[in-house]
Amino acid sequence: MIRLNLSTDYALRTLLYLARQPEQQASCREIAGFYGISGDHVSKVVQHLAHAGLVRAGRGRGGGLRLGRDAGRITVGEVVELFEGPI
Repeated sequence: MIRLNLSTDYALRTLLYLARQPEQQASCREIAGFYGISGDHVSKVVQHLAHAGLVRAGRGRGGGLRLGRDAGRITVGEVVELFEGPI
């Protein structure tokens, strides 16, 4: 059995949250509150997701988080490898 680290878990949760409402933006605080998890940890995970192109992050008043590409083109394996390394 493979046990995922916390960052991988939070990354998958973040992507699932954003995929539920693709036309809307969300904040790290909103995602963390929805799942009852650490907002600081979600912020760190989002930085990695954005660097990989899986999430687009905008700053300022009109900013927020969106998926970086269509949800159907993001795989669980890709996310796991991003945070866990090669499987």
